[in-house]
Amino acid sequence: MEGEAGAADEPDPRVFGDPRAIADCFDELPAAVFVFSGPDHVFTAVNRAARAMVGPHRDVVGRRCREAIPEEAGQRVAELLDDAYETGQPVSAPEWRILLDNNADGELEELYLTLTIVPVRDSGGDVVGLVSHVLDVTPAVSARRAAEAQATAFEHRYHAALDGVMSLQRSLLPERLPVLPGVELAARYLAADSEQGAGGDWFDAVPLGDGRLGLVVGDVVGSGTRATAVMGQLRAVLMELLLEGSDIPEVLARLDRFVARVPGAAATTLCLAVLDPADGRLDYICCGHPPPLVLAADGRSGYLPAGAMGPLGVVAATRPVVVQTALLQATDVLLLYTDGLVEGPDLPLCDGLDLLRGVAAGARTRGTPPMMAAAAPDRVCELTVERMTRKGHTDDVTLLAVQCTGARPEPFEAELPASPGILSPLRTQLDDWLIARGGSDEDTLAVRFAVLEAVSNVIEHAYPDDPGSVRVEGAHDDAGRICMTVSDTGQWVPPPVRPNRRDRGFALIRSCMDTVEIDRTATGTSILMDRTLSRRPVVGPDSVRPQRTAGSSKEAFHVDITEVSPPHVVVHGPIDLPSAADLHRRLQDASRGGVLPLTIDLTGVSHLASAGVQLLYQLAEQMAADGCRLRLIAPTGTAAHQVLTLTALHQLTEIVEDPEASW
Repeated sequence: MEGEAGAADEPDPRVFGDPRAIADCFDELPAAVFVFSGPDHVFTAVNRAARAMVGPHRDVVGRRCREAIPEEAGQRVAELLDDAYETGQPVSAPEWRILLDNNADGELEELYLTLTIVPVRDSGGDVVGLVSHVLDVTPAVSARRAAEAQATAFEHRYHAALDGVMSLQRSLLPERLPVLPGVELAARYLAADSEQGAGGDWFDAVPLGDGRLGLVVGDVVGSGTRATAVMGQLRAVLMELLLEGSDIPEVLARLDRFVARVPGAAATTLCLAVLDPADGRLDYICCGHPPPLVLAADGRSGYLPAGAMGPLGVVAATRPVVVQTALLQATDVLLLYTDGLVEGPDLPLCDGLDLLRGVAAGARTRGTPPMMAAAAPDRVCELTVERMTRKGHTDDVTLLAVQCTGARPEPFEAELPASPGILSPLRTQLDDWLIARGGSDEDTLAVRFAVLEAVSNVIEHAYPDDPGSVRVEGAHDDAGRICMTVSDTGQWVPPPVRPNRRDRGFALIRSCMDTVEIDRTATGTSILMDRTLSRRPVVGPDSVRPQRTAGSSKEAFHVDITEVSPPHVVVHGPIDLPSAADLHRRLQDASRGGVLPLTIDLTGVSHLASAGVQLLYQLAEQMAADGCRLRLIAPTGTAAHQVLTLTALHQLTEIVEDPEASW
């Protein structure tokens, strides 16, 4: 009888075919197939592709999904299984980014998977298990992202795609985040997935001048142009109050009175905080707003107490303002966000807060080596918003991440002989120091140019008789400024009335820096310069990647000439005092003394000093007089493009900003 029962349970070969052949085909399927049983999703069968995907070291059969693949926590894959099992409906998830420890070495591998999950039913129609069909689409996604990363003029394409509401919203959000010593910032904003478009979410980070930082995330009720306009007013007033030095209770009292006079501003929610990076003290208050979340480096996470304050313009002004205080550790990441991140039609707020805590903690502690190399606030912002909005978002999403690093930047100091040979090592040393400060590539290029131009001026003019030295000093102050000083003990030579290279160099220095002062004494000259560092927040769906370093400053100067008609010259490395004369000879040879049209590709130029600008001006004037065409290729974002824009060389010759579009 037992044998008969067992035989009855076997598949009927007349219907299904040979069981062994079926098993062999199952194992040879190119896609990964996982079979689960029960509500706990116990692995009952996996084919060869599935075993390779999760790692050959894992023995998953007979184990629950969450136990067998622990790094899945926070990545929301098990939730897809839960949904399919509970609803009895197939579930699809295209191109999900998943991090897996495939080699059991603690190093996570990044995969993009397209999942299809289908319920398995018994004879009575009840769901008893699941079958998951998984395609690894990592190569296709990587190829697409690489192609997108190579595209130029992102800002132009992005603005062209924005509608009127989104354009207004973007213009009212901060274009830059400050870069201060001892603290790192990142921000992310996504407009709502709805016909109304962007609404009243906003964020801000305001240096208060004494090293402290004001942090704001707010949400105006409603969406569309009216909510965006109200948001702009509140943001401007709040920033002014913070810059005046008002404390948090005074700021809220005055802002509450302002809200009462602005139609549509009532019931605005707000989280306002003041952070002192020196000791990690955080003073904050939540006005009807979700509480801040703190993520520790060891994976611990927790919400700060929110207090009992209601939204602006709703609670009576006589209610006392209770400011909360917390102490952040040096590696903690603080998250301020709006409710669009944690609440939706199918996601109650309490569930959303629990979900955010797990997702953000996973983003803080786990990632591939390239991810972990990026600053923690950048990584947390990107992965958290991506994972929390995988099923869409009906409201604006705003996330501001802050980390106290506990590190104070070392000052920059260099004293060198005033000779052209120092420019290359000084450029490398300066780049390393500036990039470590965390500013944008634009800032690094500008400060580098100004300092090297001032040093070149010392080399050329300060010591006409005896060799001397030049001293370069730099500091990153509590207001977020890079303050540089270039000094010598030589003599000051007034610039001639008629413009030359040196006069143009000082004009370029002033264009690159916020302020420039020249201190001339009997014992020497000092040039004092400063520029406020900043970086862009991410507004829209694009990913944050580690910033590229500002130019290839360590690349040696060389020139490649292609003998075509017209000649094509490609320049690499710095064009400065030592290299300008060599480049001049090469360009004269290529253009046969200026009688042939010439195309010069400056894409690979890491530094374009005024000596190089003067050379290009002379060449442009010479070729224009001879009736020959000169084209300069300097794509947007390159070192050469920034300098050529400042010098208005486009008035004399053609400057190609998008080489692909020009052909």
